Amino acid sequence: MRNGDLVLLRDVKGRRFLFRLKEGASFSHHRGTVSHEALIEAGVGGRVKTHQGEPLFVHQPTLEDYLLLMPREATPTYPKDAAAIVMLLDLAPGEEVLEAGSGSGGLSLFLARAVGPVGRVDSYELRQDFLKKTRHNIQAWGADNIHLHQQDLSDAVLNCLYDAVALDMMEPWTVLKTVTPALKPDRALVAYLPNITQVVTLVQQVNELRYPYVLERVIEVAHREWTVRPPVAHPSFKQIGHTAFLAKFKRLQDRREG
Repeated sequence: MRNGDLVLLRDVKGRRFLFRLKEGASFSHHRGTVSHEALIEAGVGGRVKTHQGEPLFVHQPTLEDYLLLMPREATPTYPKDAAAIVMLLDLAPGEEVLEAGSGSGGLSLFLARAVGPVGRVDSYELRQDFLKKTRHNIQAWGADNIHLHQQDLSDAVLNCLYDAVALDMMEPWTVLKTVTPALKPDRALVAYLPNITQVVTLVQQVNELRYPYVLERVIEVAHREWTVRPPVAHPSFKQIGHTAFLAKFKRLQDRREG
C-alpha cells in the first residue's frame, strides 16, 4: 500500500471504514487514533492498534465494500443484485454492455469488472447530479472502461450491437424501442425493478407491442447473514429484506412487427 490508495479498516465488531491514505494523516476511531503511515507499514491483511490499544484489521476494499460505502445520490444496486445481474447477463471479458440509469455507479462497476479492461460499458443517465456522483465514484475506483452519457436512452442513437442490456430505471418499457435493435439476438436484457407491478407492466408492454423477447426468469435475491460465535450461532439481527425484482428477457431473432 501507498499514499493515495483506498484502504478498508475493520474493527473487532465488524464495523468497516473506507478512506484514502494520505501522507501525514491519521484515522480516528471512537477508541483512539492510528496514523496512515502505520497502516501502510502493516500492509493489507495486517493488524494495527490505536493509541488506546483498540485492534483494527487492514484490508484492500473489495468491490462489494466499495459499493456499500461509497458516496451516493441514489439508492444503490445492492451487491447481491449486481452479482446476480452479471450472472443473468452471462457476461464475459471483452463484451460490450448497455446500461441505464447510472445511479451512483455501483452496477456500472460490477458490469465493468465482468467485461474486463478490453470490454466496454455504455451507461446512460439523464440526471446531472447522479451523473456527477457516478463519475466521481468510477474515477475513485479506477475503472476506465465505463463511458457515461448524459442523455435519455429513449432519445439516443445507438450505432453498435451490444452483448447485454441492464436497465435500472422506473419505466424500462419506454426505452425498448431504442435498445431492442441494438441488442444481439439470443442475448439478455435484465431489468432491475423495486416492485412487482413494474414487472407486470414491463411484461405486458413486451407482449402487447410484440417486441422480440421471451421472458425467462423473474427472481428476488435473498441473502441471510448469520452470526457465529462458538458455541453460539444465530441469524443476524440486521437483515436486508426485499431490494428488487430482476426480470430477464432473451432477445429473439425476429424483429418487432408493426
